[in-house]
Amino acid sequence: MNNPAKNKFEQLFFAGLLLFAASLPLSMFMMSVSQFILLGSWLLQGNFSNRLRQAFSNKAVWILCSVYILHLIGLIYSADYAYAFKDLRVKLPLLLLPVLFASSTPLTNRQLNILLTVFISATFISTFISYLIYLDVIHKPIRDIRDISVFISHIRLSLFVCIAVYAALWLLKQSSLLFKVLLIAVIVWFIFFLILIESMTGLGILTITLVVILLKYIVVNTSLTLKIITVLIFIAAGFFSYQYIDKIWIRINTVNKDELLHLKKITAEGNIYLYDTLKTDSENGHLIWINLCENEMRPAWNKRSHLPYDSLNLKGDELRMTIIRYLTSKGTAKDGAAINSLSLKEITAIEKGVANVDDLHTFGIRSRIRATLWEIYQYQHFNNPNGHSLAMRFEFWKTAFSIISNHPITGVGTGDVPTAFKNKYDELKSPLSPQYRLRSHNQYLTVAVALGIPVLIWFLISLILPGVLLNRFHHFLYFTFWLTAMLSMITEDTLETQAGVSFFAFFNSVYLFLLAKNDK
Repeated sequence: MNNPAKNKFEQLFFAGLLLFAASLPLSMFMMSVSQFILLGSWLLQGNFSNRLRQAFSNKAVWILCSVYILHLIGLIYSADYAYAFKDLRVKLPLLLLPVLFASSTPLTNRQLNILLTVFISATFISTFISYLIYLDVIHKPIRDIRDISVFISHIRLSLFVCIAVYAALWLLKQSSLLFKVLLIAVIVWFIFFLILIESMTGLGILTITLVVILLKYIVVNTSLTLKIITVLIFIAAGFFSYQYIDKIWIRINTVNKDELLHLKKITAEGNIYLYDTLKTDSENGHLIWINLCENEMRPAWNKRSHLPYDSLNLKGDELRMTIIRYLTSKGTAKDGAAINSLSLKEITAIEKGVANVDDLHTFGIRSRIRATLWEIYQYQHFNNPNGHSLAMRFEFWKTAFSIISNHPITGVGTGDVPTAFKNKYDELKSPLSPQYRLRSHNQYLTVAVALGIPVLIWFLISLILPGVLLNRFHHFLYFTFWLTAMLSMITEDTLETQAGVSFFAFFNSVYLFLLAKNDK
């Protein structure tokens, strides 16, 4: 018999889902509010015993909840309970959402489409506001292009953009012509935005996921000829990508030591150039520490810029070094004349932290690839990871492995992860400056540090087995989300922040438990 009150509370539950989806890219506060709405509407529906029995009769629920329970067990041998309870509070959606969603009525196809449309729209709004900040229509100081993401970190936003692209692709097959055109335009916008914020993580995950989906389709549904053509295309793409990256690497890694044979002695103003011929730091093959006259550069720069020579650039790095590196990349001497020859565009770029002339003439992704390869070069040759995202991750991972080797079975405990990293950095005499001594930035390593290798193995099983038990890996939405989440955990502590946990718990639970059983 139809129960009007129950229907009303189910509608409230769906409203909570919509608010959750809209809040993910826009509001941390409303993200929390939406979870209270979901819990409240679930409680108001009553019939707790039957619904809990329904939830826990599902093996996937037990598996997902076990991850949280293992973190609870990790309290037993933790010393820092303040951090432990904070961590457990942040991870609460991992326990709550699977139970609520597995014991709720699955979404109709119309409800699912509305939910996806709301999420796509919210993600579009978030990215568009970021673009207005980039254009300075909305005034906000930014040190780095990725600072234009104001509601959540650019890493989380890039993951949301990926999920929104998959959702838009899903909606394409069942939309009117006008809505199809709109969805395609939104997909193009999202890809443009990932390029704009130079999100190697987002673009990498999006590319890998869509390539896997394409290959999966071709292997299952096409002729042998098309399979062979596809393999050849990927081989060609891999070859040209390698050539492209190798060309940039050679430019970074090549040092023109012939410059040492043609050292300048006196500047045009009659001042003496300084040299350090023992240092091999370079930009575009040109040695940095030769033909240098800072006594001229300092006053010349201070006349042309509102940022003092001995201050920080807008990225927060040493401006002096940015200027020296930029002039070196042009192959010029570093003196007053070189500063005076800079265009207004170059002055502005240097103030923003651009340290290589190539970055003025290339689109964002090439610039990001060059910067990443330069980080690797600096780390290899000078053991300097500070301020370089990839190089610092190498230090994070090395430190995490060292902690795990000391506590392989039980880990250090739920609450003692930050302390373990702090002590290990000191023990290893890490080259990282104190402000950069962070956790592993790898969810798998973080789990092993906290709870040990056996729990890491179970954590990996918990990421795979629910989808197998519920036969969800054949579903486009679940598989694309799952692969995105798995890949994100390689370079990020995805489940250590409210936004990351909420992202994972929400989409994982929706796609596992709220899709109609016959929805393929």
